[in-house]
Amino acid sequence: MLGHTNIKTTQHYAKILDLKVSQDMAKLKKKYGNTKPCNHARPLDPMQAINNK
Repeated sequence: MLGHTNIKTTQHYAKILDLKVSQDMAKLKKKYGNTKPCNHARPLDPMQAINNK
């Protein structure tokens, strides 16, 4: 996946990356955990944006 000739090297980096992502996500959850999730799947209606100001 990462292109190393030795699978152990790939496994080592994959484990470090997984740990780093988990730590960063925990920080984000702590910082933003009480906010409502965004819904980016639905485009924002321009009139709704004007009316919500």
